[in-house]
Amino acid sequence: MHLDQLLNMPGRGRITFDAMKRADLKLGSPHKSFRTIHVAGTNGKGSVATKIASVLQNLGLKVGLYTSPHIWRFTERIRVNGQMIAEETAELLLDVVHDPTLSFFDCLTLMAFLHFAREKVDIAVIEAGLGGRFDATNVITPILSVITSIGYDHMAILGNTLDAIAYEKAGIIKPNVPVVVGSSAAPFFPTAIHVEPKPFYELENRAIAAKALQTLDIWQTAGLETTPPCRFQKIGNILFDVAHNPQAFERLAEGLKFHFPGKKFPFHLAFSMDKDWEGCVNAIKPIASSIRMIRSRLPRLRQEYPGFEMIDPKEVEEGVVAGSFYVIAEIQSQEGAPFRLSHL
Repeated sequence: MHLDQLLNMPGRGRITFDAMKRADLKLGSPHKSFRTIHVAGTNGKGSVATKIASVLQNLGLKVGLYTSPHIWRFTERIRVNGQMIAEETAELLLDVVHDPTLSFFDCLTLMAFLHFAREKVDIAVIEAGLGGRFDATNVITPILSVITSIGYDHMAILGNTLDAIAYEKAGIIKPNVPVVVGSSAAPFFPTAIHVEPKPFYELENRAIAAKALQTLDIWQTAGLETTPPCRFQKIGNILFDVAHNPQAFERLAEGLKFHFPGKKFPFHLAFSMDKDWEGCVNAIKPIASSIRMIRSRLPRLRQEYPGFEMIDPKEVEEGVVAGSFYVIAEIQSQEGAPFRLSHL
């Protein structure tokens, strides 16, 4: 099966967890051959997972890292000691795991587990894709669970209240496994190990990763500064941030005020169809000198924003770009980088 055919598989909106468990057992539960750390949360989970993996690698361990989504190519999601899985290897693994009852995320998760097992990693840091309880990654029994934050996102699947969303995230908690939670998750998990709020989300992500490692009696800090691409990242005159829900936009605004007090910024935004784009816009209005919406060639992104000026990606020259992983890739492609029309 070719990797492009993954695009034709059902997405995560359809719960396929029972099929995932059966497929995992059929493959011999490859994740049982290495230790795992499981990271869920509305925002920050990719950054926290990346930081934990970086510290563990600096300790000399062979570390798998599974994150989602990607910005450029899906192989970014599956790494061993920072190295992306080769596309040729991924295609071979896809032939092994493919099953018409699975979603594309199920298949990618099984491919990651098989790759880590075959590479004989010492430990893998696994980011949940969506929610937790029925997420494909939840077949694992980790040595540590982390819930970075609780906020409104994916409400059509996870529920319309924070309590309901927290319940779904709590699905990654296992008996006798320690749990570390960030400040916005703390009220929902009173018996977990809490991390105090910080004025900038990157500082909180570092604190969550550090506390998670300390729970495992690891006190090294080298690697905590590692971040995935486009998390408050300035390239040229543009600051890219993958904020895509109101909570993340609030944290983005906090970060901008923390680093640039009193300054206002031009914002260039685009959102997937299921996002609360108006809530996101309201979060950054107080620090926006202007807000324009990006006209995208991706069909999964919203094409109309009543009351806002629409611009083409090539017109973005400075300011803040946020709202979607996919529009960030599209903007950066104007500089000659690869851009792939993919929902993976």
